[in-house]
Amino acid sequence: MKLEPECIGCLFNQVLSSFKLLRPDISHNAIIKAQKKLMEYLMSIDFNKNASPIVGKFAYNLVSETLGERDPYKSLKEEYNCLALELYDETKQIIENAKDPLFESIVVAAVGNTIDFATQHRINFITDLKKFSPENLKINDYSKFRKALDNSKHLLIIGDNAGEIVFDKLLILNIKNFYPDIDIFYSVRSAPIINDATIEDAKFVGLTEVVQVIESCPAPGVDLSSSTKEFKEHFYLKGGVILSKGQGNFESLYQTEIPDKDIFYLLKAKCNLMERIFNVKIGDLIFKKKTLGF
Repeated sequence: MKLEPECIGCLFNQVLSSFKLLRPDISHNAIIKAQKKLMEYLMSIDFNKNASPIVGKFAYNLVSETLGERDPYKSLKEEYNCLALELYDETKQIIENAKDPLFESIVVAAVGNTIDFATQHRINFITDLKKFSPENLKINDYSKFRKALDNSKHLLIIGDNAGEIVFDKLLILNIKNFYPDIDIFYSVRSAPIINDATIEDAKFVGLTEVVQVIESCPAPGVDLSSSTKEFKEHFYLKGGVILSKGQGNFESLYQTEIPDKDIFYLLKAKCNLMERIFNVKIGDLIFKKKTLGF
C-alpha cells in the first residue's frame, strides 16, 4: 500500500511515542533532530513508488540510530513473550473447551494482536476471551478460511509482534489438528524492527518446536524486494493459503494483486485509515479474505 494522507502525521507520532516509551528522558533536541531527518526523507521520496513498510523501516531505523541500539525493543519484546507465556495454559484450556476450537484459536490470535501487555493485566486478556462472541469480529470470513484450507496443502502465516506469537502457536496447533495434511510455515522478520517477532522470539516461546519458522524481511510489513528467497518461494507458491496477521502486513498487501492465492487478513483496526478502508471503528477486529483490488 502506498502512503495515504492519514499516514504522514501517524509516522511522526509513532517516532515520538517510541522515544517516550523506550527512553523517556531523551532530550528534546534529539527528538527534533530525528523528526527533521524523517521530514527530509519524506520530502525526498515519491509517495507513489514507496510502500508503507519501506517508510516504516526508515522511521524505526531512525529511532534505533538515535538511541544507539540495534534492537531498542529487545527487553520489551522479552517482557511481552514472558507475559504471554504465563497465559498459555489457561488460554489453551479455553480453546479446548470451546464449541469450535479452531474458531476459538483464531479469536485468541486476533485478541492477542490487540493487547498491550505493558498496560493490561492477566485477567483482562482471559476476560476478553471469555466474553468474546462471533459478533465481535466486525468482518468474519471464517467459513471462507475453512473452505480455503479444505482445498490447499500449504499455509503461510505472516507473523506480527512478539508476545502475540505465543497465541499464534496455539492457532497453529489447532490448524494441525483439523488439517493434519497441510504444510504450515510461519514467517518472522529477518532483523529487529519495532516489536515485531524475530527468529529469536520464535525460539524463545517454542514456536520453532511446532512449525517451520522462516525469515521474511527487515521491514514492519511485507517488503518483497528485501525478502529472503525462502520467504518468496512460499509466498508465491501456487494454490497456497496466506494468513496475514496485523496492520503492518495488511498495509503491505493491500491493493497488491497476488494470483492463485487465497489470502486472509487477521487484524485489529488501529487507526483512522483502517476505519476508512474497512468501514469499521478503531478497535474492531477483522478477519477478511482478500478480494480483487483489496
